[in-house]
Amino acid sequence: MLEKETLEYQGNKFGLDAYWLDIIKDYDKEVKHPLAIIIPGGAFKFHTDRESQPIAMKFAAAGIHSLVFHYQLLEDNKSVYPLALQELATTLNWVQTQAQSKQIDLDKILLIGFSAGGQIVANFNSLMTNAKTKQQIFDHEISVMPAANIMGYSVVDMTLGWPKEISDVEKISPDKLFWKAQDTLTANGKPCFIWQTVTDGTVPVTNSLAYANKLEELNIPFEMHLFSSGPHGLSLATYQTQAPGGTDKLNRQASKWWGLCLNWLAQIGIIPEN
Repeated sequence: MLEKETLEYQGNKFGLDAYWLDIIKDYDKEVKHPLAIIIPGGAFKFHTDRESQPIAMKFAAAGIHSLVFHYQLLEDNKSVYPLALQELATTLNWVQTQAQSKQIDLDKILLIGFSAGGQIVANFNSLMTNAKTKQQIFDHEISVMPAANIMGYSVVDMTLGWPKEISDVEKISPDKLFWKAQDTLTANGKPCFIWQTVTDGTVPVTNSLAYANKLEELNIPFEMHLFSSGPHGLSLATYQTQAPGGTDKLNRQASKWWGLCLNWLAQIGIIPEN
């Protein structure tokens, strides 16, 4: 069931596409489901559809609710940060209000980000799980926190190759606090699943490596898969997210990330083993 929601933070409105699993009325007991908040990429200029509904449908098939989060973009002379994190925190608080009616397991909330959306995930995991930096960004309590994160070909450090120009980084955020997510990560960060291709020509693979290195240093559980070849923006890397008549976003090896991700979610207790 798809529902369109509009939320607001300090007068700034933003949208959510909520893909709710229907309640199965055959059961005698309530069945609570995990929830994935999907944060698509698009260079902070748009929210790509290729990393939105197709990903939500995969989560639905796995028994997981999902929201597609339409975060603040570079428009109307607004920076992405800190508003994108404030909107995400607002979304998490809203999720709590839906938990009973939608049967959401609030202990099993996931953030999943791709490319620029993955930078929001990395920054949230670094800055918003730390009480000191969270207080600088969001002046309310966050009633529900993610249990784990999934990051696909994510921007982590905006000085490691994307964007190309520092002037573009400054437009995304004039505050350097948001530039290098690996530098602000603390032991409070949540487990991560990271995947990318080594030949990504847009976001250098050093972004994923930098975050993984910091996770390892802090003893935060993670799983990372680096595939040998493939361009940026693969999404599912299957026909479902390939432009008609094209082949550039088809990659049999990289498409295995989804199955590997489900295995990881079972391993950390988000979904059942079988």
